[in-house]
Amino acid sequence: MARGTQRAFQPPERFDEYRVLRPLGHGTMGRVYLAQDTLLDRPVAIKFIADLDPEQPQGGVLPGLRDRFFVEARAIARLSHPNVVAIYRVGEWRRCPFLVSEFVRGESLDRIQKPLSWQQTHRIGVGLSRGLAAAHRRGVLHRDIKPANAILSDHGEVKLVDFGLAKYVEVADPVK
Repeated sequence: MARGTQRAFQPPERFDEYRVLRPLGHGTMGRVYLAQDTLLDRPVAIKFIADLDPEQPQGGVLPGLRDRFFVEARAIARLSHPNVVAIYRVGEWRRCPFLVSEFVRGESLDRIQKPLSWQQTHRIGVGLSRGLAAAHRRGVLHRDIKPANAILSDHGEVKLVDFGLAKYVEVADPVK
């Protein structure tokens, strides 16, 4: 590959117990794909670090970016709340870090049809507040709250996603 050019990351079609089906979206740090967990027979979302080259040392990932990715995984893993996406697994495929999380069927708040009724707006606001409160109780600051980082599920529940900029803060008892 010529110096200065970068190959776009392509996830494997299959790895471990996962079959990658299609892209779901991308952000600054990662690319998210819909996949099938063939072992547990359920859909999942798999996030890989964006724009890396598995042929390069460390998978083409800058060390700080790799660390940031694992901070995200640990931040989500600290949480168990109906308004926060659940993480199932974190690992590496050919030196490319990935995290496997719950697949939320629905639309991100930046894509839902507007205007919303005041009742629906209220439910969304309460759900986001509850998810953020749960994160804060566990010492996790999301730090990237925006409509694209919250999904309104097909069942009407809102879920916080993308903890890529999360930061830990001291809490009196992080186990509570």
